[in-house]
Formats: sequence, structure tokens, C-alpha cells
Amino acid sequence: MSVISNIKEFWSRFEDEQNDLLQALKNKDYTALSEVLEGLDQECYAISGAHMFVEDTFEQPEMTFDAGPNKTTQLICQQMKKLAPSEIKKVWIINDTLPPLSQKAIEAQLQIKDEIYTLFDFTAFYTCDDQAQSFSIRLYCPGFSLIENPEHKREMCIYLVELAIGQNMMESFVSFVDYIDQPENGVDFCNLTELYDVIEEAVQKGKWKDYKHPTDIYSVYQPHQDFAHDSLRKDMKIIFTTNPSLIEESLGNKADVLLDLKAKDGEYGYVYFSNLFNGKDDAIFRQELSRKLDAAFAPLHYAKVIGGAIGKSFSYIDLIVFDKDLFLKAFSQIQKQLHQQVELHYRAFSEDI
Repeated sequence: MSVISNIKEFWSRFEDEQNDLLQALKNKDYTALSEVLEGLDQECYAISGAHMFVEDTFEQPEMTFDAGPNKTTQLICQQMKKLAPSEIKKVWIINDTLPPLSQKAIEAQLQIKDEIYTLFDFTAFYTCDDQAQSFSIRLYCPGFSLIENPEHKREMCIYLVELAIGQNMMESFVSFVDYIDQPENGVDFCNLTELYDVIEEAVQKGKWKDYKHPTDIYSVYQPHQDFAHDSLRKDMKIIFTTNPSLIEESLGNKADVLLDLKAKDGEYGYVYFSNLFNGKDDAIFRQELSRKLDAAFAPLHYAKVIGGAIGKSFSYIDLIVFDKDLFLKAFSQIQKQLHQQVELHYRAFSEDI
């Protein structure tokens, strides 16, 4: 089994149940819809870690894989969207992360004591840091004063902001979310349902770097000098990644992220090679090679580049592997093609633990 074979099995089941799903949506038969969706949702969660929901929008039916912030889940859901059969793509709008203001968000209700609140009842007080290209957000709702647990209120606010602006904007431009029990004076504010437009306006006006997907957002690490010696993966001087949790765990010899993907039949690994130039040209060469590998794997869906590192002795290209057997066959061909230029090796992150 592999991530890819699991995804193909999911879509095969979806094709079998699609007509029942569409009929239930058309008839607004939510009992039948729930029955059909339950099995699909369970399978989706088992193979990706994401729950799914469907909506009947004005244009066409829409399905969403609610990946949340987990990068492994986001990467798998991204492949689920790419590998959806063409006939399904003709019928459905497919979201591989939570979009802004979905029908689910608009209809969401929050009960505090005896009162029911929707997103329209929340006010977002915000500060915009144009230099950092980020927003700090504090939500106000009259019912917050009735909730005693501050952590519960904080988690609630994060969830509501995600519903309002979507996962991609949340990760791209929001640095801080909290609650306030009373409105703030002298601070910009808007209704929570308008927050997406407020942030989008700042992005366009300030010409901020715009990310198309949460897995496009890179973080940079500079390990403590203790790590910078000659052995493999311990010589790293600078690391860049779209999966910070993976890097933080690997530096600390932990394996939760690795085990999570292993349970879903995938693997995190890296291509490494000895530095050729002992200078800045190593960084340029590594970047060019990273692009070549990603371009080679992208149409095959066997693997995806998620970052890399420059080390004292070696350079690294980090990968998520969706089908190891097929990946190794493709990688073997790449090794042969580039043998005269560079000697490439592959190693799983789990081998370093």
C-alpha cells in the first residue's frame, strides 16, 4: 500500500457513491447525505487525517478536505485533489484546504449559555504590520464574558478566524489570534465576515508575497553551532522547509511526524550529496537540482520536494514520498542520468532516529 494507492481507492469509492451524494444534495435530504458521507469521511480521515464535507453551491457542488494546520495532512490532501478523476473534477469544485467563508462557515452556530451566535456576531479588532506582512487579530463577542476558561476562548477564536478567512490566508498572513471581553478603543475593526477582504486589500496594496497554498510557505532555521560538524544531517548550517514540525522533531530525534505519515503509508526522506564547490555555488547548485527533482516527480505524484539544507560537507533536498517503490525506481533513473555530474543518495528520516 502507498499514499497514492489509498487515494485511488478513495476516489473509486467516491465514484460508486457519487450519484447518491448528488441526489441527496439536490433534494436537501440531509439524513441520506449524512449516511453516504459518513463512510467517505471515515476513509478520507484514515488516509489523510482530514475530514471532508460537501456543499451545494450556486455554480456546482463543492467538496472540501478540511486539512487543518497539519502539514502531512495538507500535502496528502493536495495530492487527493490532483489525483481526482477528470469526470469528478468536471462535476465538483474540490478544495484541498478550508476555503474562506464556506457555506459551512456561514451556517456555523456557536452556543454560549442560552444564546446562539454566528460569524456575523463577532467583531475582529486587528493591527496590520506591513513590514512583517502579517495581522494580529482579537475577536470580540458579547458572549465571551460568560466563558470562564481563557484557553477555550482562545481556541474558539482560532477556529472562527479559520472559518472566516480560510486555511491559506490564516497561515500566510495571521501571526496572532486571541479574544477580548470588551471592545478596544483606537484599534481598527470589522465584522468577522469582512476580515478576508480587509486582509486581501492589505496584501494587494502592500504587494505582499502571495501564497497559493499553505504548503508553499517556507520557514528558515539556523541550527545551533553544535550541530555543524561533518556527519550526515548534523553538518547543517541553514535549513529551509515547508514542514517546520518535521525539522524541529528531526533535530530533537523525535518521530511523531514520521510515524504519522508512516501510518498513512508514506515516508519522509531526503536526497543528499557531497558539496562540489565549498562555497556559495553549492547553494545555487542545490537549488537548481531541487527544482529539477520536483519537476521530475510532480507529474508522477510519487514524491514532492518540501525543503532542504546546506551543510558543511553535504547538501540536502527534503521530500515527502507518496509511493516509495515507484519513487525509488524513478530516483534510480535520475541517479544514472546525473552520475557524471553528481552522486546522489536517498535516505529516510527514520534512519536517523
